[in-house]
Amino acid sequence: MKRTVAYLNLKTSKQGFRTILGSAATIVGSLLLLGCQSTGKPASAHFASVEIQGNTPGQIRDVAVEVFKQHEYLVTRSTPSNMVFEKEGTEWDKVAYGNWLGGAVWIRVKASIVPVSEVIFRLHCNAFMVRDRGTASEEEVKLTSLQSHSYQKLMDEIAQRFHSPSSTSK
Repeated sequence: MKRTVAYLNLKTSKQGFRTILGSAATIVGSLLLLGCQSTGKPASAHFASVEIQGNTPGQIRDVAVEVFKQHEYLVTRSTPSNMVFEKEGTEWDKVAYGNWLGGAVWIRVKASIVPVSEVIFRLHCNAFMVRDRGTASEEEVKLTSLQSHSYQKLMDEIAQRFHSPSSTSK
């Protein structure tokens, strides 16, 4: 009888230790991810952005529209300083962002042009996965800065189109 009780106590303490260890690992991992955020950019530019010097917002918008179209995005809204681009996501996006009933998942990019100074403008964007696009139950899931690489490449391509040595990626 004593041996059975001792075995149960040992087993219970091992499970408790594993639970505590797992929780501690989760907390440490979360803190590390939160600590990796860059503070060199304004909050509005944290996802993907470029600064473009010597061009008007209209010129920047026109080039942005051209680049996004070349990457198979539809222009769903375009004003002098705000644009929205959309394209259907991949099968992987559908699995990852889960429209399990067979509907497509769409990628939506919201871009804005904001003045930095008299001759410098920042073009920045945020990207979202969209479930049930165009319906009353439409849902946007904002992508994190860890997912910004392909969108930063689009921003860089737009800046490079101006062939200006002072256009810099931010």
